Amino acid sequence: MAALEAGLCCMERHEKRPEVPCEKPCASGTGPKVVLDKELSQGEKVATNARRKEVSKCFQRLGITGRQDHEPVIAVLGSGGGLRAMIGLLGTLRELADQDFLDAITYLCGTSGSTWCMASLYDSDMWSKSMKEMEQKVCNRLTKTACNWVKAWEKLQETSKEKVQSLTNIWAYIIIHKMTREINEQKMSSHQAACENGRNPYPVYSAVEKSNVTKKRPNEPGTWFEFTPHRSGFPAYKTFVDTRLMGSEFTNGELKNEAPEKNLCYLQGLWGSALACKEEIWNTVIDFLRDVFTGSRCSDTAEQGAGLYSCPECNCQGCKGVGILLSDENLLKMKDPHKAQRLRHLAHVLKEIMERDLEEMSSETISKEVEYTLEVLQDTLNNTTGTCEMFKVIYHALACLANWEWGTTHNFLYNWKRSGGIPKDLTNQRYICLIDAGLEINSAYPLMLPPHRQVDLILSFDFSAGDPFMTLKQTAEYCRHNRIPFPKIHIEQGEEDNPSKSCYIFDGGESRTVPVVLHFPLFNRQNCQDDVQEWRERFTTFKLNYEESEVQDLLAVSKRNVELSKEKILEKLKQVYKE
Repeated sequence: MAALEAGLCCMERHEKRPEVPCEKPCASGTGPKVVLDKELSQGEKVATNARRKEVSKCFQRLGITGRQDHEPVIAVLGSGGGLRAMIGLLGTLRELADQDFLDAITYLCGTSGSTWCMASLYDSDMWSKSMKEMEQKVCNRLTKTACNWVKAWEKLQETSKEKVQSLTNIWAYIIIHKMTREINEQKMSSHQAACENGRNPYPVYSAVEKSNVTKKRPNEPGTWFEFTPHRSGFPAYKTFVDTRLMGSEFTNGELKNEAPEKNLCYLQGLWGSALACKEEIWNTVIDFLRDVFTGSRCSDTAEQGAGLYSCPECNCQGCKGVGILLSDENLLKMKDPHKAQRLRHLAHVLKEIMERDLEEMSSETISKEVEYTLEVLQDTLNNTTGTCEMFKVIYHALACLANWEWGTTHNFLYNWKRSGGIPKDLTNQRYICLIDAGLEINSAYPLMLPPHRQVDLILSFDFSAGDPFMTLKQTAEYCRHNRIPFPKIHIEQGEEDNPSKSCYIFDGGESRTVPVVLHFPLFNRQNCQDDVQEWRERFTTFKLNYEESEVQDLLAVSKRNVELSKEKILEKLKQVYKE
């Protein structure tokens, strides 16, 4: 059933069966289209219908009875939180499986770090049936696998040739790779089989559209963007494209130029780029560029000499190619003295960026200096003898850094002239920027609350730093603003700093239109005793790697949350099935 993806269809077939796409352009010349659809995609329908059989069998094993052919829809939400969220969700899913609750789940929805865990799991068609093995596999990779800098360098070279550039490329292949110890070259569309067999929950990955975030439009439904194995798009506008063509060029809903489907490593970078504030991200990327420039990227002895810095064009180590390009010999050969002067200035700026204490240079200062030199560089990169691939990567990274470009991709709604109430400021953009949903609400409730998904029960696992109830409060305000049914949220004073329970229940009472929410703060007094603050300080969001003992401790505390709450979970499963 992998071919049953919704999101693209020829006009002729769309009139009869809008959910069934046409994989190739029609003989008449009509190409794939963006689809306007308020229902689930056909692929998601196939997957969730198949999943109902597993859900039904799970309820039978648990001794829970209810209305025939009306199994409740249950969603697990994993919040953001870097590696802490990735490991926390892994432990959570393992314990849900051990308690025989996992097969009751219809949807698995992730934000930021939680998506890193999800993307790895769905490479296996049977992951939810083998959580013990999957946990061991992921843990071994996080603690025993060295970074593959050769592959990372190859991917960076590939992406430096793409027409659309953003910092997401370097973030994915360097930072996310460094954290997850994986460059996942699988495509999301390849995960269709892992969904349509009904053996696993249906995955939904979250992002937000940058312009609404930067314009500070809180509670705007159009901010939210979802990725699934079948289609991706804006649920608020009910507009989607086939996930395989996400990033291709469209005009007025028609495919103009097809681009290769992005791999999951890139998407993990897109979904998980809000690990810190702007200054910290600047520092992290610049640190990488500095290390490249000096040839000292890897401090880990096991990763030395991995081949990241070998340049086939000039056989340089480190970034001698930069020196070749900006050498006096090359600059003297240039016919344009003004360009040579600008390049000398670039050499000075690079030296400043790579050698000065970053605390002495604000991101605004660096950005201004870099922008001043980038205007003439593209011609130089193409025409100057001795330009190496490493410098091209650095050039693109600096250009994107200066302009703060993240997740830039072709806007499939560009020049959209049909119905749907889509804002003109969106349809007028040739490109959109998709970024980490943690910058809006650090848990993707808005993707699970639309009526077409009919979610009855949400198990919300919060791996956030700071207030573990912030996602609930923000969601409650979002729902109030948009008139979406959601339980009333009341948190006792002091609970934000030191949660007393592993599970908090928020119920809509007698109303069947309001989903029941079970909320699980990762660190609380039940699973951490009086050491909640110590656990938070030990597992910070921007920690790039964990020792094996730390991974095991984090897995244990996340499992403990589920174990301590199993009676509450069972009680709510019974409640939503009988209603």
